[in-house]
Amino acid sequence: MATVRDNLTTVLEGGTPERTPLSIYDWNMGAITSDELAARMKEDAWKRLLDLGLGVTAHCEIIEAVEHGVETIVEEREDDGAVLRIVRKRTPEGEIRKASRNGWHYEDWIKEPHDYRIARWIVEHTGLQPRYERFARCEEIVGDRGLVILTGSGNWLHRTPLMKINIDWAGTEQFCTDLALEVPELSELHEALKEQFLAEQRLLAAAPGRYVKWLENLTIGMIGPRRYRELLVPVYREGSLILESGGKRVMVHYDGQLNVIADQIAAAPFAIIESVTEPPEGDMTYDACRACWPDKVLWANLNAGVYQEPPDMLRQTVISKRQRAGKRALAFEISEALPPTWKETVPVILKALDELT
Repeated sequence: MATVRDNLTTVLEGGTPERTPLSIYDWNMGAITSDELAARMKEDAWKRLLDLGLGVTAHCEIIEAVEHGVETIVEEREDDGAVLRIVRKRTPEGEIRKASRNGWHYEDWIKEPHDYRIARWIVEHTGLQPRYERFARCEEIVGDRGLVILTGSGNWLHRTPLMKINIDWAGTEQFCTDLALEVPELSELHEALKEQFLAEQRLLAAAPGRYVKWLENLTIGMIGPRRYRELLVPVYREGSLILESGGKRVMVHYDGQLNVIADQIAAAPFAIIESVTEPPEGDMTYDACRACWPDKVLWANLNAGVYQEPPDMLRQTVISKRQRAGKRALAFEISEALPPTWKETVPVILKALDELT
């Protein structure tokens, strides 16, 4: 009988598993470090689900970024009844800051064109250190109950340069405005990040393990099909070639609307579309995905709303989704927020998948 690891591996290689797997992100289990994951997997509630066949997706941050010549200052203070956390980075090029309020995003690093130059200075003075020994520890913890996926520095922040500027540096409004205005400093930061990203892929190519994830979190409305073609696809090609030279297989985290770039995705070099979600979160059903991307693997996220359905309806929903997607090259996952009803609903999903052939 195939293990969860066997079934997930078969799927990610484009094959047909004995049983369609369902997996969950490690950090959705409340585990950021490998030691935390080991502890969570032993807890009664999680062990029960693992014994029923739930798989674990362990993200292994196998590259560490080390900033040189950057002074990082963290300040926390009360502000109108809330906890305001401010992080400053001081460099010879100047200072930038970001802030959170009660743990929620509040202020981005980039606020004006010169801030891109400060960010570029930081990137150009950041070293990358391989931490290959972490892979063996992750493998030991997960065993046959899931798969270890390689990420680069920052773990869930490992993404291509344009998405890194969008999500990690500038934020939505600043990014969209500056991209539309073709601010030169944004392009300069993009080039520096591209050089860093490709260097990181070379380290990942030499690492142990098979699967590499780029956590793109793409919102296509922010860049449009033209800039996807001009700024993302070339990086995908260069990065994929590097990783393939090391025997790696690449996946992208795409959980949003994809229909407007479906033809470009079909021609893109990555093998696996991870976290792909049907409407209403996404805009393509799984049968439409199959029609557009017959050669891609779908590691598919189940809609948040299905976890509110009564058991019989949830069972039928899962069966319908599997029927639309087919059994070949398909796995399901919990890749977004952990649903509040997970203890009750995950067993229903696993049982439904057991019933399918």
